[in-house]
Amino acid sequence: MKRGRKMLTIIFIIAAILVVIMSGIFVFLGRSQTISVKSIDNVSDNLYVFRFEKPHNMSWNAGSYIKVTVPNIEDKKENNRWLTIASNPDENEIVLLTRNSGSKFKQELTNLKIGEKVDVSWLDKNLEVVDGQEPIVCFASDVGIAAIRPIIKEWSSKRSIILNHLDNGVRVFNKELTELSNKGQDFTYETSGSIEQSQDKLKKVVDKYGNRAIYLLSGKPDDVETMKNFLESAGISKEKIKMDSFKGLK
Repeated sequence: MKRGRKMLTIIFIIAAILVVIMSGIFVFLGRSQTISVKSIDNVSDNLYVFRFEKPHNMSWNAGSYIKVTVPNIEDKKENNRWLTIASNPDENEIVLLTRNSGSKFKQELTNLKIGEKVDVSWLDKNLEVVDGQEPIVCFASDVGIAAIRPIIKEWSSKRSIILNHLDNGVRVFNKELTELSNKGQDFTYETSGSIEQSQDKLKKVVDKYGNRAIYLLSGKPDDVETMKNFLESAGISKEKIKMDSFKGLK
């Protein structure tokens, strides 16, 4: 009898653990979850910063992107897009940075009101950084900085990081990153006005670190491809280059 009760207790404990695990990884299984708008800031022209409430059971790795589905659009090809999360879980909010391209999705997204909800699902990432001592060399163009910011915040005090941002007027995180760079931590932050300037500024870094560093590229597809070709022509192995192209940007 005691043995039966003990076995039943073990089964209940295992079941409880499985429930916790499943609730924490809902996005990997495609289950949608609803999040509420905290604020929407039109920081310049067609550039927007969105802040959403973070569900307590939701977590992600720095540099992740997520499928966002807006209300009021029935067409499944038009009502969702993949957007990069510009924040880390410990910031207790989901920050998205994007441009309003004029699509039905972006129009609906930018017209949301405080407290309105969107569905999120299918969390994934292209720019994975694992524990190690390798320097991290980053290039971001335009809103591609959204993928790089969380990585900087997570790793800036743990290893050497160099970031060049071809900003195209996207200066949302410029003050924060400049202050972080000025703190004396092993983090260097520069901006550029052209892809050629970015290549010139990163050339010394590439010459210094070569294949001892990992290279993270994020932003406009053409810029990312150009920088990848630049790195490979400088002798950087393909295995050392990770890319996240924002295909919605032209």
